[in-house]
Amino acid sequence: MLPRQTADEKTGRVAAYYEGKNALVTGGFGFIGSHMTKALVELGANVTVFDIRTDTERDSMMNDPALGLRDKVQVITGDLANAAAVKEAVCGGNFHFIFNFAAYATVIEKAMENPYETIQANTLGLINILESVRGLKLRPTRIFHASTDKVYGEMDGEPYDEEKTPLRGIGVYDGAKLAADVFARTYHDVYGLPTVVLRMCNIFGPYDFNLGYRLVPRAMQAIYAEPEPKGPELYFDAIEHWRDYLHVDDCIRAILLLGFRHECRGEVFNLAATKFASTPEMLKAVVQTAYELEKEYNLKRAEAILGNGISIKVRHGQPGIVTIKKQRLNGDKLVRVTGFEPLIDLAEGLERTVRAYRNHFTTRRANRT
Repeated sequence: MLPRQTADEKTGRVAAYYEGKNALVTGGFGFIGSHMTKALVELGANVTVFDIRTDTERDSMMNDPALGLRDKVQVITGDLANAAAVKEAVCGGNFHFIFNFAAYATVIEKAMENPYETIQANTLGLINILESVRGLKLRPTRIFHASTDKVYGEMDGEPYDEEKTPLRGIGVYDGAKLAADVFARTYHDVYGLPTVVLRMCNIFGPYDFNLGYRLVPRAMQAIYAEPEPKGPELYFDAIEHWRDYLHVDDCIRAILLLGFRHECRGEVFNLAATKFASTPEMLKAVVQTAYELEKEYNLKRAEAILGNGISIKVRHGQPGIVTIKKQRLNGDKLVRVTGFEPLIDLAEGLERTVRAYRNHFTTRRANRT
């Protein structure tokens, strides 16, 4: 059976629910935050974006002139670790929804190098939001906090379950996010704040500009950044890694569906995947997709992409780096509450993603000449 929209989506009730509402998106210039901003704008919401870096030089969907998102939202430049700045933003908007996507160091290398900054942004940043909301007479109906599957630690047999799997995050980033999850639940239980924790798998799609670290963007940079393509690198001990992969459009759909449901307040939800794959399998799929797409434009370059394959550089034993081999989420709770099904399979998701990165890097190369 083909995946389909939920009844609430088909009837337009979800779309109508957000029309005219006030929404604050922290980290709105980042990957998932900018996609949420775009979705809310298209639904007719009044969106305020809060981000530490909002300059027009930043690579972001928010700065894509073809979309013109900057002109459709209010932009606030601020640091989530600054309690006063957060309070001013939160208290000044009469927000119905807060979506917290702001984060520091979404990869283990950067978090390990900067533990204090990671904890400031990923733990205390959320607490600053919650404290600001706690003092309001009119509170938002939902406060969404973007977390990660890494809070569960190494998978031991069955996929991670929100209620059954213990939280055993093992890195600085994992620990900071885990602590934020606990505080989100605490502020709901103690102060009645309508928090919702979103434990996400590996989200992929266009406009992810974490080019030096995350798997798909890093591969796109290798293939498209220069006139001659390079083979994407498979590094560390990731040859043994298995991950969940979900396209960003489906990620946004899932969150919006949860926002429509009152019973999601105070709960934790896994945002599970379209595809569970090994890292080598995923990289091979990226290369194959890039090859098939490039054949439409330049057969010689397409053959070079395929011929380069993957450059394997496994680096064991880097001090301080602790990685998780297998991560897989059980998404049954999300399905029970919302009826959510991913609409975009891996092949379609990669085709959309690779095409977008090809356009981005082709335009950038042309502008350099």
